[in-house]
Amino acid sequence: MFASQYPPPVNQPRITGQHHHRETIWRILLDIISLIILIAITVITHFVAKPFTRGFFCSDTSIQYPNQDNTIPTSAAVILSIGLPIIWMWITEICKQIYFKIYEKQMYVTYVEISYVRTIFVYPLIRNLYMLTIIFFYGYLATWVLTEIAKNFVGELRPNFLAVCQPTYNCSAVTSLSQFHSYLQYGSNYTCQNTDDSAVRDARRAFFSGHASAIFYGFVWLIMYIHVSWSWRHLGIVGHLFQVGIAILAFYIAYTRISDYQHHWHDVLVGIIVGSFIAFFTFKFILNWRRYTPQFLPYIVSSSPRTSTVFQPGHGDFTFSNSYNVRGTSRYFY
Repeated sequence: MFASQYPPPVNQPRITGQHHHRETIWRILLDIISLIILIAITVITHFVAKPFTRGFFCSDTSIQYPNQDNTIPTSAAVILSIGLPIIWMWITEICKQIYFKIYEKQMYVTYVEISYVRTIFVYPLIRNLYMLTIIFFYGYLATWVLTEIAKNFVGELRPNFLAVCQPTYNCSAVTSLSQFHSYLQYGSNYTCQNTDDSAVRDARRAFFSGHASAIFYGFVWLIMYIHVSWSWRHLGIVGHLFQVGIAILAFYIAYTRISDYQHHWHDVLVGIIVGSFIAFFTFKFILNWRRYTPQFLPYIVSSSPRTSTVFQPGHGDFTFSNSYNVRGTSRYFY
């Protein structure tokens, strides 16, 4: 987190009605450590963990579709689900600072406690960008962890599994009805002739759709952000127009997972539900957007009077004074 190198002028008139937000450096470090842990779990479950080895029936027509390329590659889905919300939020927050110029009025005071005796002033814009980014990534990584764990535990076969696996057991040569409906276990009844182990492994990880969960997390979050941050009445329905376009794009990407024979319809449906729920939960409760103003998001709720923070001449640290009270203590850190 970036901090200013100089405190506000010492002789500046004290402003009543200020909103104060205090954060500790330890909370920031714990945020970063938490994200690193989630990233490590995601990498292990995606690349290292072995999915459940499920067999198949020759009578199962749901796994006999051809293998074809993805309309939306995984890399493109990740870039869209992360890049579009982050860029949109950062540009919006910067534009709000330029338009409202509220930060110059010192209505909001934010600072970070480096130690018990040292506190650094932080621009409110930096605080906003940090909160939005860190909580967004927390929810995004939580979505990926849940998706990867489900893929490995369930081990559902993709619609193109037979085309990818190329099993040694030839279902087209089966003449007995009992053999046609018998369960074929990997290793004892068949093996895969495809030497691309990563492709065969991925063909066993259908439930639930990672494209759908990631895209709907990022886009539902962005739709909610536009709802609360693009609330200026002179914008009219422009914000709603963007919301509809984002929703259409999200559903299109989800539909391609079915048309590309990469997922069953229920895989995509569950991915949509999981991604949307986690986006709503993190935005509404972890970000704690209970109240807001278009000028400053997230809003710092006023609860009880507290003593103000005053800069001492010649020092870059805060000291505390009981000479006046200001309203605007945050009831929560985020």
